Formats: sequence, structure tokens, C-alpha cells
Amino acid sequence: MRNAFTVRAVLKQLPVRIESATAYGDRLLLGTANGALLVYQVTEPTGDKLPTLSLVDTKKAFARKAIEYLGVIKEAGVLVCLADSLVTLYDLHSLSNATPLNNTRGAHVIAMHTGVDHIDNIPTLVSKVAIYGKRRIVVLEWRNAEFFKTFEYSSAEKITAMQFASPGLLTLSTAREFLTLQLPCGQWDDLFPADTSSLRTLAGSFGAGSIYGRPDEGVHGPGSKGGSPDASGPGQQQSAPGTGSANATASAGGTGGSSSMWGSWTLGLAGSSTETKTTISRMPGERLLLCHKDIGVFINSAGKLCRQEYAEPMSFMRAPSGITYTSSYAIAISTDAGSPSPQPSSTNRPPMSPRDAKFNVEVRNIATQALVQALFLSEEQPLHVFNGPGGKQVWAIGMNTVWRLIPIPIQQQVEDVLAAGQYDEALSLVAQSDNILESEKEELTVKIRWLRARWLFREQAKYEDALSEFTDLGATPTEAIALCPERVAGDLAEDISDIESDYDHDAEQGADRSEDPKSKEEVADGAGDVGKKLLEPLEPASKKKTKPKQVLWKDALYAVMRYLTEHRRWLQQAIAESKREIEYVVRVLEEEDDDDDQDDDEDDGEDGSTRDRKASSKPASGRWQSKRQGSYSDDEGDSLPHVRLKRLAFSLEKMKIPVAAMARVVDTTLLKVYLECSPGLLGPLLRVKNHCDVEQSEGLLIEHKRYMELVDLYNGKGLYRNALQLLQTQGMAEAHQSSLRGTFSIVRYLLRLPADQYELVLEYARWPLQIGLKREQAKHATAEDGVAAESTNNKDASGGSDDEDEDWPKPAEIVSMVFADDRPAAVAFPRPRVASYLRQLSLKLAVQYLTYVFDTWHDQTPALHDDMVVAYLGLVEEEEDQANEHDLRRQLQQFLRSSRQYSPERALARLPDDMLFEERALILSRLGRHEQALCLLVFSVTDLTLAEKYCVDNIDNCANVFVLLLGILVSQPPSDIADNEAEKIRTGSLRDQEESSSNDGSQISVETTRSKIHRRFAGHLLSKYHQNIPANDALRLLPSDMEFTHDIFVYLRGQLCALDQEMRVSNVVRNLRIGEDFQAKRQLQRLQSGYVVVSDTRTCPQCLKRIGSGTAFAVIPPRGKGSSEAPSVVHYSCWQRQKSAMKLAEAAAKSTSDSPAGSTHDEPNVDSDLTPTTRFDLKWT
Repeated sequence: MRNAFTVRAVLKQLPVRIESATAYGDRLLLGTANGALLVYQVTEPTGDKLPTLSLVDTKKAFARKAIEYLGVIKEAGVLVCLADSLVTLYDLHSLSNATPLNNTRGAHVIAMHTGVDHIDNIPTLVSKVAIYGKRRIVVLEWRNAEFFKTFEYSSAEKITAMQFASPGLLTLSTAREFLTLQLPCGQWDDLFPADTSSLRTLAGSFGAGSIYGRPDEGVHGPGSKGGSPDASGPGQQQSAPGTGSANATASAGGTGGSSSMWGSWTLGLAGSSTETKTTISRMPGERLLLCHKDIGVFINSAGKLCRQEYAEPMSFMRAPSGITYTSSYAIAISTDAGSPSPQPSSTNRPPMSPRDAKFNVEVRNIATQALVQALFLSEEQPLHVFNGPGGKQVWAIGMNTVWRLIPIPIQQQVEDVLAAGQYDEALSLVAQSDNILESEKEELTVKIRWLRARWLFREQAKYEDALSEFTDLGATPTEAIALCPERVAGDLAEDISDIESDYDHDAEQGADRSEDPKSKEEVADGAGDVGKKLLEPLEPASKKKTKPKQVLWKDALYAVMRYLTEHRRWLQQAIAESKREIEYVVRVLEEEDDDDDQDDDEDDGEDGSTRDRKASSKPASGRWQSKRQGSYSDDEGDSLPHVRLKRLAFSLEKMKIPVAAMARVVDTTLLKVYLECSPGLLGPLLRVKNHCDVEQSEGLLIEHKRYMELVDLYNGKGLYRNALQLLQTQGMAEAHQSSLRGTFSIVRYLLRLPADQYELVLEYARWPLQIGLKREQAKHATAEDGVAAESTNNKDASGGSDDEDEDWPKPAEIVSMVFADDRPAAVAFPRPRVASYLRQLSLKLAVQYLTYVFDTWHDQTPALHDDMVVAYLGLVEEEEDQANEHDLRRQLQQFLRSSRQYSPERALARLPDDMLFEERALILSRLGRHEQALCLLVFSVTDLTLAEKYCVDNIDNCANVFVLLLGILVSQPPSDIADNEAEKIRTGSLRDQEESSSNDGSQISVETTRSKIHRRFAGHLLSKYHQNIPANDALRLLPSDMEFTHDIFVYLRGQLCALDQEMRVSNVVRNLRIGEDFQAKRQLQRLQSGYVVVSDTRTCPQCLKRIGSGTAFAVIPPRGKGSSEAPSVVHYSCWQRQKSAMKLAEAAAKSTSDSPAGSTHDEPNVDSDLTPTTRFDLKWT
């Protein structure tokens, strides 16, 4: 529990007995037992001064007997007085002009209400007074401060309490049930029985629904808990218990009261009674509290149960004899204060039950129905309680004493509630309070929600709820991060031991108070607290000396992970929208005053930084906290306790924070969380664009040996060299020390680099290529030496072994992956630079790369083609294996035949003089030097079939290439060409097929054999390619002593047949041309046979003028073929004019042909109708 009010006895030991009371404005009216009326002026508390009462007037003969009830209708200026069971109306200002209401004799229950009612859709201020007596209810009504009418209703049962639920609905209770009376129609309706068991059953149905089977129809809208501006007023009037018929009002605890939002408050008082009656009390927000004994339920202005707002009934510790309210609290008094039973002296005695404690004032939160405070007014028994103007004055009345319950400032109450860990109670308190401005209420609510979120995270392990609260408040992610362990939060971490010390500090102060005899039952002006014995059983766990709940960090980090992931999406969206800043709510600690600093310096020797960190969570202490469990005392002077706030000593400000900075904090923390609870998510975070702090993330990843994730981090930040250096270092490590051992990881990373980083690619691709080449050389050397495969497990220069081939890719695989690939970066690499780089390492790698460049990318760069030729030549020179050499030469020859981009001059200059004659012949063919190429093929290569193939391939480029070969075959080899043919003939590897084997190796034998071979092949060429070898050239080249063989016969026959064919074709063409000439002559003759006659009298049909002999004219043929009409003769100038006019008409028709109607026009053909003809001869007559 906590303190909501301090009690001050403003009047003590009056010489007369107080029977009734009411308050309005700054006046307090007391009715006494001898009929006197005392008028006091109320001085409200200002600053540290307490409220006081000053007697301003005394009406000694105001009534003949005891004044049982006083009520005020301020709007009508009427004072309602009940004395001797008769109601009398007085002028409120002069307290005179008495008007007795004779029809109210026997009255003992009164209810009053003032509010706005819509009469004929016109808002009207309506005041009503309901008076019950002698089984009759009299209702007096004022409208707009003018008396309107009196209504009377009969009652079949005795009414014990009544109160207006609204201007048109009166709620009443009898000894058996609660009723409603609709005004002015007078219809009675039953609510529910007026007994404890029925109320408990009724309240138990709140959670399951209405016992009447329909929802609550009369619940007002939002804000009803804190009071509605349309409420009938916060005032509460109560009547006092007594004997006889006049005591019914008192036992009802306020049933005879009247309320108004403009200020009408009444109270009727009488002697005490031990009998507990049913009470009907007004509550904020147009609600009534219907109470029987210690159970009460709420109804709204329509008389329906408030199920949505109040899921449970309000249960008091003792049956109240009177109830009133403020904006936040229901205040009940009981005539039975109780007396604690004797306690054993053992220190292990059980705690006292709250119902056994000694108290007579009970304060409960209306919204949560929680017990807030229990007070014992010890000087005398309080008989009645009521509130004053606006519900801000709470008065307790005894027979000779008047107490004022002074509310503690709302900020101090909130601080006290927060110290007990009751955050929902604090939110309810602020929402209901009407003592602060709306802006301050909103600010305070946000602060409490902020602290509640921290409490849920640290103390209740409700991480999702806490983080959701932070999100709703718009807090920066750093608030949630700060609650995590230091290994995650880093510099933002908060020391949880600070919170533990705060709770220890509160517990120690509570223990000190429990040892103080005065704290058990303090007396201050007759008002003391219930004491530690009552507080102990109801104290929250956080107030006792207990450590905070052990935080389940694993679950907390999972919740933080989801929270940060969602927040990261918001930040990415802000970045996508090009937002530079984003607005957050930031907690700013407030500076403490000098006294606070001095007190804090004395607490455990803490330094300033520790105090600043505790400012938002440390409970209140010092002067106010030492008096938390007591009330005001005269020994402390006429001043209120000093308010000192600790938990709320911070402010929440909206600040714009750069998006990039917040994204860096979120991503870095998310990386730490992933390391702690979900390492598998590191890759998805780091492989995409992120804002992780490189320095922090690098250290953490190295510490946890997450090298692949570190590589992804470097790659995302553009630190490619760092990533490559790490991969190279880890690739050289031992197998048991790193999972990245080998060159495959660095090769795979090279594939991710963009095209503009080709320098890094070339730099760091050298190491895996060199390692691969060394491994291949080692394997080749091992195979040559015949060493078993088991002996090759020794580590080579790279530190690898044969069983790790998948981690050590071959150089050819590396080139295919890094350079010879279709990814955009590989395509954009400078190809001459890459070719030169690979040629330095290995010619095979250069050939592999260039082959891919030509075949896939179809690159036609001459320099690359020249590099290809050079690489092939180098490989041929280096190769020792004849089979491999033959394969390489075949590839080179194929390239020389297919490529047209390489420079033949440069290629020819690089060829050796004593070898590669076939390649030289191909290059010479590119230069057009076919004779030299054929000489190489015949005498150096000694392959006549290859020479024949060469001629076939180049017949389109050189028509006489066979003639050149024929001339070479019948001549001697040039002196500047290596005559390998003679050597082969001499050694016997080349001989004539018809020649018997001979051991004679003389020069004559060589030439003779060569001549036979060549002549036989020449005959083969003549017979096979006779159409490509002219006879005049062949006969001129063939030697005179050449044998006339069948091949020569075939050649000559072919030549003769070809000549005969040419003659036949020539004769056919000549005859066709003669026939064509004859047809042309006949057509000319036919055309010249027609004529027209132009005489001196012939006129032009256009201008009707005579056509003279010296005039130019034109002949227009008749329309249509086969027409019998004669051709017309016109002046040439007329024909030109008509032709121009027809062209203009045709153009106009064409422009109109695009019209929607699509009309067509019959247009004369100018060319056919107006063109002069030459078919006719002219004859002058």
C-alpha cells in the first residue's frame, strides 16, 4: 500500500454535536443537534500551508430541532434542510426566507442531482430533489435555475437509499432489492436482489457476460473512468446514521445526497448505528456504486451493469457506512474500526490479517479496485464522509471533529506506486486524475509506460511485451539494447546491480520503520496510519528485500533479435525513401539539485556517473521517503511534506537522429545477438547491405572464429583486400586450425569481386595459381620417378596434400572460374592484361583463356590473336612429348587457318627456321606467297597430299595455284629451302612405289627418284584437276621427256572435251542473238506503219486554235487498247497545261482520300491519256 491522502483535523472538540454538513464554493455548512447552523470559510492549501476553517456566521435558531440533512442547489440558489422530518427550502445567500414543504412530512431519505438534459432537443440545466417519506417519493424540478414542477410517486416498499443515475432515472434500494424509477413517467423496474450472495453471483458473471443475456447497453464512451464532462457533478451528499426513520439515510452512506458539476454538495448526519444498510453512492463518469455490506457493483446512467470497465466487484475489507469519491479513489468509512488481537511475543509470528487491523477509513482505486490506503482516525469515530466542489475536497465528519483528507501530489503518488512495482496501478492513477493538465498527464503516462517496459524486461521476463511497449512509445532501439548483457549492449549496457541495490535500500528503510514504535501506530491530529502490520501482508514483492527475477538472457536475446530485425526493416525503408533523419523519443536524465546531490554522495560513496545511471530507476528517498508511511503531524509544522522524485527524474524528448547512425547501432547489436543465440543468421545479415560497425564486428567475429562471416562483412563494406588477406592467411593454416584451409575459398571469393577490382583479382589469384602449378609439377615428377601414391602425402609448398584436392583446385579450374566465365566482371576484365598475366604464369593457362575469349566472346582484337600464336609457339617449343607436341601443332594449325585477325608478318618472324614448316606455309598463304608455301610443303614437309590439299583450300584466292604446284613438281628445289625430301629419299623413308629397293644413295639416284615421284603426282593432278589447269600452261611446263601415261591421256581428253563444250555454247549464244535482232527489227517496222494527218485547217481540241506547220504539237493515242478512235493532235503547250492541271487534281484527290468516308474518285491517267506517242508517222497535206 501507499499514501494517497494526508489527514488534517481542521475542527476539533466542538462544544456542539454535528448532525449534518454540506459544502459549496469556499463555504462549509454544519448543522448541529440544537438546530444551529455554523458557516465556515474554507482556505485551500497553498504551497506548504495546510487548509484551515474560519467561522464567518452562526444561525442559532435556524431550526427548532436537530438539522438532519443539508443540501445545496447552487444553480437555483436554494439550501435544502431536513429537520423534524420536514424539508424546508432557504435562500442560499441570505440563509433566510424559509419555505417549508408540507407534503414532505416524514421524510428521511433525500437525493439531489444537477445536470444537463435535452428537452425537446434543447440542452437544459435541470436540478432535481427526490424526497422519500411515508411510502411516497416527491420530486422537485428546476429548469435553468427556475422552479418547474413537483412530481409525486407512491412506493409499495420502504426505501432505504436512493440516488439519481441520470436526470431521468432514479436508482433506489429496499431491504430486499435494488430498483429504478423512470422520470417523469413513474415506471418501476427491478435491478437485482440487495444481498451479498446475489451481488457476488452477479459480479461473477462479468467475465462470462450479462446474466440478463444481453450486453451492457448503457456504457458511456472512452474517458468514463476519469469523469465525463456531462457527468452530473463530482459532489456527493450523504446522510448520517441514526435511529428511527431518520436513520435510514445515514445508514445508506450517501443515498440522500445530491451532486452537480456546478457545485452542489450535501450531507445529512445523525447518530451512529451498528446496523449495516445498503448504500448507493455516486462515482465518476456517470456511474453509481451499489453496495450491500462489503460488496459493491457499478451501474451506468442507464441502470446497466458496467461489465466492460469492471470485471470484478469492489470488495471492501469492512462494510462501509459511507462512501464518497475523487477522480481516482473511492473513500469508504466504517463505524467498526476493529481492535487487533493480542500478538505472541515470538518474532516468528504470522503477519496480521488486514481485516484484523485497526482502521476506519479505506481508500481504493476505482479503476483497479485495489486497496490503496487504510487510515485510523483515533480521536473519535468518523461517522460520515463526503466530497466538496469538483470532487477535490474530501471531508470526514465525527460528532465533534471535522477532518480534511488532503490528496498527496499526483507525481508523488506515482513515485510511490512505481517504488512498489505497481505500474498498472500508476497508469490507472494518472488516467483518472483530474489534478494535472492534459499535457502533463500525457507526459506522465508516457514516462510510466517507459518505466513499465523496463520493469517488464528486467523483472518480469516479459520481453515481447516490453519491446512492444518501446515500439509503441517510439523509443530508440538503444533503450532495449541497454537492457541486454554487457557483451551485447557494449557501452550502452546498464549495471543490473544498480537496480538490486535500489530494492535493498527500500527494504532497509522499511525494516527501520518497522522497528520504530511510533511507526506501528502514528497519531497526528487524531489521524494515524494503519502501520506496518497492515502493510506487510499487502506489500508487493518488489518492496520486500528480494532480488530481481533472474533474467533468462537466452529468451531475452531472442526477443531482442526479433525486435531489432523488425526495426531494421523500418530503417531500410527509410533509407530507400532517402530519409536522412528519423524521429525518436529519447530519455534525458534531469539534473538533481544540491540537496539531492549531497544525499546521493552519502549513499554508498557512489560517484556521479552511477547516480546519473540510477536516476530513472532508483526509488525515492530522503526527506519525503522517511515519512512515506505516516501522515501529517503538528510536530512537523504547518507545511506539507517535501516532494522528491527519483524514478520520474527524467524527461522524454523527441529528437531527430541520423538514420545511418541508428542503423549502425541496430546492425552491430543484431550481429552480437546472432553470435549469442543464432550464429546461422550471421551470413544472411552480412551478405546483404548492412551498417555494422567494422571495428567492433571484426573483433567479435575473430574472437568467435567466424571467418567466413568476417569475409562477408569485409565484402559488404568494400574492404576486399582485407577479405583476401584473411582468406590467404587462413588458407595457409593447418587443417585443424581453420576450416578455410586451401585455395578454394579465396578462388570462390574472387568470383564476387566487381570488375573495377581486377587489380586485386590479379594480385590474389597468383597465389592459388602458383600453388596449383607446383602441385601439378610435384605430381608429374612423382609419376616420372615411379614413386607410389602413398608417398605423396608429404606437404608441398602450399601445405596441401593429395587427399585435399577439392580444397586445392587445379590451375585450369581456377582460370575457368575466375577469368573464363560469363559473369559480368569477368567479361569486363581487360583481356590483354589478363592474357599477359596468365602467360607469365603458364602458357597453357594463357591458351585456355584466349580460346574461351575467341570461342565464347568472339573477340577480334588483333593483339589477342597474336598472343595466341605466340603462346602456341611457346608451348610447342617447350613440349617434350611428341604426342602432346603433335596435338599442340594441330591446334595451332587450326587456329592459323580459322583466324583472320593475327598479324602474319609477326607470326612469321617468330617461327623457327628449321621446323614448323606446315605452320609457315599457312602463314605464307595469308601473305599470298603460295609458291613459297608449296615449296615448303613439297620439299621441307615432303607431303604431296598436303600440298594438294593446300591448293584445294586456296583455289578461290589464287586461280593458278595448281599451275604453281605443277611447276614446282617438275623443277628443282630452291636453294633457300630445307630439302628434307632428298634426305628422306636418301635414307629410304621416301621412295617410288614402282622402284625396287636400292642401296645406292648417290645424288643421281635421289634426283631420279624425286623426278619419278613428282612426275607421277603431276599426272595425278592433271587427271584429277584438269579443269583448274589450263592446257597451254600445262604443256608449257611439262618436260619433253615426260612419259605419256594414262593420266596424261585423261588430262588431254578432258581439255579437248572442255574446248568442244565451249565451242558448242558459243554457237548457241550466237544463234540466240541473231533471232533476238530479227524480232527487234520486225517490231520497229510495225510501230512505224501508223501515221496521223495534220492539215492547215486542223485545230487543237484544247484551245480550238489552228495547228500550223511551225507549231509544236503532240499526238495522244486513243483511250484503251484496240480502240477504233483516231489519235488526237494537240498543241504541245496545251498538252503541258492539261498535264499540270491533272497532276494538281490528282494531288487534291489523294489528300482527300484519307477522309473517314473513304470516298473514291475516278481520275484520268495522265501518263496513259496525255502522253504523246511515237507510234504514228506525220504526213503534211
